[in-house]
Amino acid sequence: MSLFSICIGNTENEEIIDMVYNFDWSSTSLGLMDSWESVIKTVTGLCLKSTFPIFLHIGPPEWILLYNRAFSEILKTKHPYALGKSTKDVWPEIFDIITSQLESVRTTGKGMFKKDEYFELERDGYTEESYFNYTFSPIFKSDGTVWAILNMAQETTQRVLNTRRLKILSEFGNRVSEIESLESACHIVTKVLRNNADTPYALIYFVENKLNASLESLNARLISTTFDKDDKKGCQFPEYLPETSDIIYLAEDANKSYNTYIELSRDSVTCSFLKCESWPIYHVINEGRHLKILLNDESQAVLLPTKVSQSLSAVLICGINRLRTLDDKYVDFLQLITNQMNTYLINGQSIEEEKKRSKILADLNYQKVTFFQSISHELKTPLTLMLSPLDEVINACPQESPTMLYLQTIRRNAHRLLKLIDTLLQFSNIESNQLEANYCETNIAEFTRELASDFKDMAKTLGLDYNIDIPHHEELNQAIGGKIYLDHDMYETIVFNLCSNALKHTWDGSIKISLYPDCKDNKKMVVLEVSDTGIGIPEIALPNIFQRFYRVESQGSRSHKGTGIGLALVKELVTCHGGDITVTSIVNQGTTFKCWFPIGYEHLPINQIKHFNNIEKINNSRELYNNRQLYLEESSQWINNSIIQHDIMEETSIIDQNNKITLTSNVDKKYQVLQDYLADVLKEFDIYLACDGRDAIRVLSKLKKLPDLILSDVMMPNMNGHELLDVLRSSAKTQQIPVILLSAQAEDSKIQGLNKGADDYLVKPFSSRELITRIRTNIKLSHFRREILYQQYKQEKTKQLLLSISNNFLSKLNLDETLNYLVKEIYYRLPCERIFIISNEQPNSKNNDKIVALYEDSENINPITNPFIEIDNNENNSQKFNNLQETLNNNLGIDICLDTYCDYIHKNVSVLSLELRLHDDYWGWIKVHRPPNSNWLDSEIELLQQISNQISLAITYTKLSDENAEKEMQIKSAEFANYIKSQILANTSHVNNILWAAKFEAKKITLINKTFDLLELIENIIEDFGRKAGDKNIDLIVNYDANLLPRYIKSDPERLKQVLSHLLSNSVKFTDTGKGELMLTISMQSQKDGKNPIHSQFVKNGCLLIELYDKGIGMNPKYIQHACKSFSQDDMSKTKEQDSTGLGLSLCKNLLEINGGEIKVESQFEQGIDAFDTFDKSINEAKKYEELHNKFAYDIAFIGLYENNEEEVLKAVLELRGLGCNNLAIVFIVLPNYKRNELGKKLIAKKQYADYKFENASQDIVHRYNVDDYESRVRNNKFILCVDDDPISLENTLQQVAKLGYSTISATNGQEAIKLIDSEFKLLKNTFSSSSNSDVDQVKASRISLILTEYNLPIISGFDFSRAIRTTSPPISNLPIIVLTALPMEEIQNKCIDSGINDYLSKPLKVYELEKALIKWVNENQQ
Repeated sequence: MSLFSICIGNTENEEIIDMVYNFDWSSTSLGLMDSWESVIKTVTGLCLKSTFPIFLHIGPPEWILLYNRAFSEILKTKHPYALGKSTKDVWPEIFDIITSQLESVRTTGKGMFKKDEYFELERDGYTEESYFNYTFSPIFKSDGTVWAILNMAQETTQRVLNTRRLKILSEFGNRVSEIESLESACHIVTKVLRNNADTPYALIYFVENKLNASLESLNARLISTTFDKDDKKGCQFPEYLPETSDIIYLAEDANKSYNTYIELSRDSVTCSFLKCESWPIYHVINEGRHLKILLNDESQAVLLPTKVSQSLSAVLICGINRLRTLDDKYVDFLQLITNQMNTYLINGQSIEEEKKRSKILADLNYQKVTFFQSISHELKTPLTLMLSPLDEVINACPQESPTMLYLQTIRRNAHRLLKLIDTLLQFSNIESNQLEANYCETNIAEFTRELASDFKDMAKTLGLDYNIDIPHHEELNQAIGGKIYLDHDMYETIVFNLCSNALKHTWDGSIKISLYPDCKDNKKMVVLEVSDTGIGIPEIALPNIFQRFYRVESQGSRSHKGTGIGLALVKELVTCHGGDITVTSIVNQGTTFKCWFPIGYEHLPINQIKHFNNIEKINNSRELYNNRQLYLEESSQWINNSIIQHDIMEETSIIDQNNKITLTSNVDKKYQVLQDYLADVLKEFDIYLACDGRDAIRVLSKLKKLPDLILSDVMMPNMNGHELLDVLRSSAKTQQIPVILLSAQAEDSKIQGLNKGADDYLVKPFSSRELITRIRTNIKLSHFRREILYQQYKQEKTKQLLLSISNNFLSKLNLDETLNYLVKEIYYRLPCERIFIISNEQPNSKNNDKIVALYEDSENINPITNPFIEIDNNENNSQKFNNLQETLNNNLGIDICLDTYCDYIHKNVSVLSLELRLHDDYWGWIKVHRPPNSNWLDSEIELLQQISNQISLAITYTKLSDENAEKEMQIKSAEFANYIKSQILANTSHVNNILWAAKFEAKKITLINKTFDLLELIENIIEDFGRKAGDKNIDLIVNYDANLLPRYIKSDPERLKQVLSHLLSNSVKFTDTGKGELMLTISMQSQKDGKNPIHSQFVKNGCLLIELYDKGIGMNPKYIQHACKSFSQDDMSKTKEQDSTGLGLSLCKNLLEINGGEIKVESQFEQGIDAFDTFDKSINEAKKYEELHNKFAYDIAFIGLYENNEEEVLKAVLELRGLGCNNLAIVFIVLPNYKRNELGKKLIAKKQYADYKFENASQDIVHRYNVDDYESRVRNNKFILCVDDDPISLENTLQQVAKLGYSTISATNGQEAIKLIDSEFKLLKNTFSSSSNSDVDQVKASRISLILTEYNLPIISGFDFSRAIRTTSPPISNLPIIVLTALPMEEIQNKCIDSGINDYLSKPLKVYELEKALIKWVNENQQ
């Protein structure tokens, strides 16, 4: 206990102490406390300080009460009223009991102790059941009289309740074994709950659920109650209970409203109770939880639901003890009762279901026995009527008659059916206790010897030792000392069954029948022992060997057939004699059966014992067909089949076209007959016989040619039909043989056989016509399947050959070696005498044929067996000739001569020739020779045609590869020549520079002043150096305002061009590839005449300022002052790499000075010069400008876009957009390659990044135009798209077009050209998206005015490229297309028209023809 709790307790104790000492005791008969005797005061102090509940009764006869704090908890609501009051006032409900006990203590002066004393107290507003342990101890005054009584009490109510409730729950566990059904379980529950204080009454309702039924449609049925039941009036329920019916319709109950809830509080426990007029069963089951009910007399009840199974629910209604509060412990107790009831109900339901199953099985067994008896009697009548006339017909029929075999087959199978009927009838009689036995005194020795001797000849024929070890009857009678009683029919069945089984399962060794006396269980008995040395019984099967219908799957028996009731019948028959049967067996060593027959007749039914002096002799012919004849006839069938001979001749005389069938079947009586019958029915086929699956495998292994079909029974010894099927399908040799299974088993066996791979399944009985039809059909289907498989195999081989041809050519082996390998491979696949390939390198001449590959085998002159098996449609020669002629007519590249003279071998042959082509021209022939008049099959022609096509493709590929290799050599030669040319020009340039330097030294320079177009000069220079910069991925930006520069000036244009060339050349040389840009700024420094160049194109006096910025390697500050001196160089390693002479800047300085100008150089070492070093610098400048002038600095921003600065560009663009200028136009400048084009498209698609993209930026002069200026410039340009895969030819075309004054863009194939066109018109679409221009206007605005394409392009040809353009939507589809070709015009004219090509030009191009065509089509396109 915590300190806080202790403090609280002490405080409360002090409160009640103060209450006692401050109480006005003078108002009571005790007077003031000071007047009390000291002993009373002492006891009072002890009482108040004690933590145990103590009550003082002071002053008889009123017995005034005084108590401590602990006892106040027992008083509950009577505290503090009880302090100082008389016992009668405080406990009026138990005053009589307490008063008598107090008076007894007072008068006797002796105390008393009570344990678990029962009281009904009213401490909390209701009468409460309570139990106490307490003592009454007297307190004496000084005069010796009892003045007070000390009452020490402890409440034990909860312990008593727990014990009582636990006893109830234990009672449930003790009575579980009494459950017999669901209803009995309910009655046991109510018996346990009856006459119990905690469960005044109980009711159990069942609700049986139905499939797919709603709860409202069900009914609740009263099963059991604790109320007494009157046979006439039923259960009499008290009136305070709600309406209690035997059946409650839940549909009605569901419609009732249960909304009246009343809250009751007892002992600080508050519960809600439902007030209702009937039991709310539906509500409880639907909610799935207990429900508290307030009854009419203010008593209480609880409804507790439980689910027994999916089909059954139950509701337990328990009354509540009126003297107890329904607290949590009470509810838990009721829930435990419900759980016990649920267990009872589950057990009861299980028992009921088991009883139902047992009853069903008993009914089925009775019906089965009745059926066997009825059907056996019904079958024996027609069999008897059949067998008698049949015997007469057989006796009257000659033995050599053909019908004798069928008659004997009918009789044998009728006998077998009769035996089966007798066995079933006998077995059913035993099961139904209706077997009529006649036990009579028997000479068992003679009887057994006579029965066993019937199998002696049979055993001898089978090669077995048959021993009968039976003593003489007198010797046996003397040994057993009594008589033995047997039923002769039963004993005969026992002996025949055991002997027949021994013969059935024994192949070598012996069989022994013994009869001897023995003792078992202290009784004398006669033992019949039948032992053999057969295959034995597995140990695992021995415990079940005598169970009915149990069969051991023997793999070595003479017969695999049986019903599985033979040994079970033997056991029943031995048991009927009061005996027993045992078995011992070892696999492959033998089996021993022992039948024990008791001596005397005391163990036999008295009414079935026949006493007579003369024992009836055994009469083997007392019935028409007795048991003995049936057993012997069945066993005799094994004699002819003990060893089956298969005559499989090494040389076969069977005609090839006959179908062969392997017939496998069991060799017992029935199935040997069936086998013979099938062999006779299928006499049109060649039959091989096998006795079982294992023998069938042996037969197949010895056959030279596999059979066309296997007909097999399912039930066979050693290896059954399903196991045989598994073996056949697991072997590649036999898996294609069709198999038909025969069986009389159910549908499951058929499904199993078909799943294992059987081709067909025939259920017994079947007709011979159906069997023959199915055999023929399956053989035909098998032939078709084999032919299809062979064709697939042949096609696969052909594919491999064609693939090998391609691989050999692709591996770039020598052509002649490849062709020689090929003819050898064809020779092995195609039956022929020789095969060779003829080549003719000159297509127009047939006289230059030469053999490039030949294969023939001079030793093998015999015709090769044709592996191409085709369906023989019995066509005559004329029909074959017609088919051959039709093949030749349909294939012009095939030639067949059945009998022609060959110059190569000088004799007549049959020749099959197929043409080999290179492109569309004749290249050669592949020829195959056979003897004269040999036929050629369609499959052979098709194979050779496929090979010739593959060879043609391979030769074409080889030639194209050679041509491509030659072109690559030409390209490399051209590149090398260009390199040499550039070196020569560089050296020439160095020489010129040296000459110019010498001229300056000699002062022999003469300037030529003339008027020239300044803008044209600048554009020409930029065009030249733009290409060089573009080759190094360097952006060349020219910055000038055309409106502020004079159009025409008077000076020396060559010297100006020379200065600009030297400056730009140095910047390009010393700027690393792909790093930075060059910016050339041109402006007018001053104008002395005051005229505005906008209104005048001439400037008489002025100074042209040219500023060149680069991001190259820069100059060393120490070198800058010497930079313009002749032969001055900074870092020799750098200048040597760039092939520099150190004269460039010196020449520029001298040229500028003689023109009155000057040159200045500024540089940072290894940093170069840049207009803006970074994006941050340009953005900062824009911000400063905006702060100073309160407006944005730029109208348009040009940004260079590369593969490696995408993130930097995006960041810069977003910052520019964030400065607040909504009219800023952003243009991306990219070099013309695919990656940058795609990157530009991606960013332009996001409108917040850019508005336009310039391609070929190195060739365009980018002015500071606004958007309108840009659109007008695009509309005025005329670009020619040149498409050619040959770089030399493409360069030549570009130069010629450029000379004619047109701008050019290029592509190396059709796909690249389509992408360029697509990107161009997407740009136009963005440009004109807000305008209303028509398609024609957009065509005029497009930079691409015409397409000039080569016809022979890779990937897609020029014609296909044209078709692709024409299938697009305008304006792309309206572009004029001119094709370049070296072919004659008459060959491509129609193709041009079909492809939508506007015009065509012949190669090599003539300038005047090109100019004429361009003027014509470009002008038409712009109109």
